[in-house]
Amino acid sequence: MSLEQLIRERRTIRKFNTSPVPQDLVIQLLKKAEQLCPYDGKARWRYIYAGSPEERERLTGYLLEKITDNKIAKFALGPLLKPYQKLFSEVPAYIIVLAKREAVPLKHDATYGTVCRILQNFQLLAWEQGLGMTWRTEPFIQNELFFGNIGLQEDERFVGIMLLGHFDKAPKGRSRTPAEQRWTVIGGS
Repeated sequence: MSLEQLIRERRTIRKFNTSPVPQDLVIQLLKKAEQLCPYDGKARWRYIYAGSPEERERLTGYLLEKITDNKIAKFALGPLLKPYQKLFSEVPAYIIVLAKREAVPLKHDATYGTVCRILQNFQLLAWEQGLGMTWRTEPFIQNELFFGNIGLQEDERFVGIMLLGHFDKAPKGRSRTPAEQRWTVIGGS
């Protein structure tokens, strides 16, 4: 498969089958993804993996704890909690990605950009292996309870949580806006 075809065919996967995702495979794919991104050799990020049933159940609790901790939110959002709990608990594996906060804004942006490139490469490499994923960053995830539970340090930034697993059917692609429609020439139209 050509790189262009791989990029065109990769999809966000939200429904996974029950096949386990070996931690060794995830590590191998992350290593390859990192090798494809130039950086100074000093990794300023880390990954947290949850792949066993116990780890996934614990993480599901962490993801929903902010909502279930608030009585009003729990009452108002109670009917929505079951589907989210089911969704999160059925995901075969998770990777939480954290990046170092840098004092210099340009360096901070460069670190964040490098991590995002690594994750994009990781998604493409995983797709070649029949692994799909969803990259989640929703505001309800990003809270002090969750960050405390996963061990986010003061000098770190949450980049996202990757839900990954094998899938039986890829969704159809959506139409995309052609680049020409977003094109502007400086000083022109």
